[in-house]
Amino acid sequence: MARMIAAPAHVVDRPALRRQLDEALAHSLTLLVAPAGAGKSVLLAQWAAAHPELSWVWLDVEPADDDPARFSQRFLQGLAAIDPGCRELAGLVSMNGGGLGAPLLEALGAQMVDLPESVIVLDDLHHLSNVTLLSDLASMVGLLPPHVHLVLSTRVDLPIAWSRRRLRYDMTEIRQADLALGDAESALLLERITGRTLGSDSVSALVQRTEGWAAGLQLAAMTLRHQLDAEEFVTQFSGNDRLVADYLSEEVLQAQSQERRQLLLHLSVLDELSAELVTHLTGEPGAQLILEELERESMFLVPLDNRRERFRFHHLFRDLLRYRLRAEHPHREARLLRRAAEWHLGRDDVGSAVEYLLAAEDWGAVLDLILARGSEVFERGEMATVARWINEVPEAYRGGRNEITLLYAFLLGTEGQTVAAEDDLRRVATDPRATVGERACAQTFRSALVQSRADPHSSVEIAAEALDLLGRVGDAPIPVVMRLSDPSSLEAMALGSGGRAHFLAGHMGEAREWLERGLAAPGSAYSVWRISVLGSLALLEAWCGRTERADSLALEALAIARPVGMLSHTSTADAYLSIALTALERGEPRRAALPLHEATVRAAANRRTQLTWIAQFALALRQASEGLVDDATATVQAAQANLATPPAPVVADRLTALRCRLLRLGGEPELASSTSGTASSPMPFLAFEQAAAALTLARPDLARKVMGDAPPPDATLEPLAAVQHRILQSWLCDVEGSVDESRAHLVDALEVGGPHSLADVFLRAGPVVVQRISALDTDAPLRADILQRARELNTPMPGAELVDPLTDRELEILSYLPSRYTNSELAERCYVSVNTIKTHMAHIYRKLDVPNRNAAIVKAREIGLV
Repeated sequence: MARMIAAPAHVVDRPALRRQLDEALAHSLTLLVAPAGAGKSVLLAQWAAAHPELSWVWLDVEPADDDPARFSQRFLQGLAAIDPGCRELAGLVSMNGGGLGAPLLEALGAQMVDLPESVIVLDDLHHLSNVTLLSDLASMVGLLPPHVHLVLSTRVDLPIAWSRRRLRYDMTEIRQADLALGDAESALLLERITGRTLGSDSVSALVQRTEGWAAGLQLAAMTLRHQLDAEEFVTQFSGNDRLVADYLSEEVLQAQSQERRQLLLHLSVLDELSAELVTHLTGEPGAQLILEELERESMFLVPLDNRRERFRFHHLFRDLLRYRLRAEHPHREARLLRRAAEWHLGRDDVGSAVEYLLAAEDWGAVLDLILARGSEVFERGEMATVARWINEVPEAYRGGRNEITLLYAFLLGTEGQTVAAEDDLRRVATDPRATVGERACAQTFRSALVQSRADPHSSVEIAAEALDLLGRVGDAPIPVVMRLSDPSSLEAMALGSGGRAHFLAGHMGEAREWLERGLAAPGSAYSVWRISVLGSLALLEAWCGRTERADSLALEALAIARPVGMLSHTSTADAYLSIALTALERGEPRRAALPLHEATVRAAANRRTQLTWIAQFALALRQASEGLVDDATATVQAAQANLATPPAPVVADRLTALRCRLLRLGGEPELASSTSGTASSPMPFLAFEQAAAALTLARPDLARKVMGDAPPPDATLEPLAAVQHRILQSWLCDVEGSVDESRAHLVDALEVGGPHSLADVFLRAGPVVVQRISALDTDAPLRADILQRARELNTPMPGAELVDPLTDRELEILSYLPSRYTNSELAERCYVSVNTIKTHMAHIYRKLDVPNRNAAIVKAREIGLV
């Protein structure tokens, strides 16, 4: 979170280094690399104190921040302290290990344009090893506006390539040699700590032997406070940095009273010190006064806030204290750590409690707490954190516990590591020693991997077996897995997974039945499951063309997600995809841009390949509907190259159909026909394209063969397929000369598609069908929508004269501006956060070269954008 650290009273000013930092403000980045105790944080604190006119964000990076979701949330909360608008960006975080990610970085870059002149300090960055996070930080540097400066402070060189910035002189680097204290600075520092003046020879000797290392000099000074003969001490003082630190630390501890020494040893177990926690740990009633006294005495206590309520020990000093505690009281550390965990757990801080129990090596308590309370972390999207906790427990303690194996596999699955998750779950499912409850849980979790599998039919079988096992559990125990494995939750999960599997296999009726049962199951009351099942059912209905019901279900899912802070949770991906598809089927590709973007981010976050395939299909469909044929083709080709898992049948059907349509409408119906194949029973969309290609070639016999003798699709349950069937019947009759019958079928198609606003299916059929609709004598509202959309496709894009054209997402927001919706109302209408709206508004104003909303409306009308 944002804070301003305070430099201890005894430190000396570093004007030359502060000037160097002042000059660094002309660049985007300053890099401080030096060992612990070199004075990095102190220097930055002094620099900050010298610039009260700047806005400061200071984040102390912790080991737990290697979880991308946690780091991103803390970073954005820090920025929110100087710009509340950044708080809403937290809702865009990729929750399952995706880091800041390109979409969030783009939004963040736009938001930071509105920041005041600011400096962002990331201290102790060496705690980060996550490659994605470090890559995101490197990318963020390139997005910083000129008035925002980033400082990275670390003990080690980060695995980030800075060569280009160095060659452009676009960064400032400060290292150990720069931070080393000279004689004059060291003399002043020593005098302030010891309260006496040392001779110049003694000062020079200490500087030489410590090489100006600030922590070494401070340790030396603290020891000197209790030495009668300073010169003798300096003469005997020797050794390399590490030996010096060890020696001086021993001397510091030995100089304390026995009571104070024991207190320091006990406090060393704490990552962060506060009065309440210190009192709970030690029983000391005046803990706040003790902390303030330790700070005044330069006992390596670093304040973490302006109110001096939170502190931490200097890392090296704490390491020494913990070493001494373990040596002198081998069993006391674990007891203290458990007390610290107890305190944090009493405040519902499960994460900190688990970290202390891990440090105590209380493996059983760690596992029990994760199983009981880990869902609280899971619901925040921090699955990587829970997985790390389990990984830190030795295999000997968790290997024999099937509930731990189940949990770990479940987490791997939510992180997109499908193969590893599948292996672990199959091991439990086939273990002859596993109980029926454990096998039911394993099969249910296996079924949940459906959106990452290539073969949905196997997922159908797994889900069915899971329900069968759940039916046979009876009163037998089911392992407790993060409060997610009670029978009703498992039933809802299996039904939802089976419904998704049937959908991906193309079994729409069965999919709808399973998903409806999933919604009715008691376990679907859990927000994550309900959001997920509602979204999946919405996606199914959108796929079938039931746009009104699809939107209703999707909006219900997002309405549940919004108040519980889960709008950006990966479970909302299906709902966003549904909204995008209904907009496309209505012939409104611009309306599809925002929800499609949101869906793509969430599907990619935990590598649900089949959802990503659907998102890529929707993107290609949007591009094709805008006449961007090359872009649509490139999107499909990129998906085929980048997605390791092939598309499920229902997606492959539409992708192949889209490819055939582009060929057919591009004047190559023969190639379209050969591409589509000659299967006797193709899936609906490919069958439509096979018949359309045949009719384009004036081959009604071939079209009839493709259409077959099967009854037409149910117009109530699958209106999109029903409309396609009637379009083909109309087209076929026209080719065969039955003009009246052709018109009747086309009017019937408009009547079926009208209640669902299915305009795009007529446009996908091509100019021949659109021309026949134009010639119809009917007042069907859908006819007017189709013809208007057709005219738009043949009209040059408004706003083409802009130097930087508006994106589809920006055009969608722009179209709402004349309505005078507030930003909150726009966010509600577009199913995104207020901050996303603000980001797009800023882009719109810049591209239109206008200062505000009213001017944007005027300019947009002038150039035909609204």
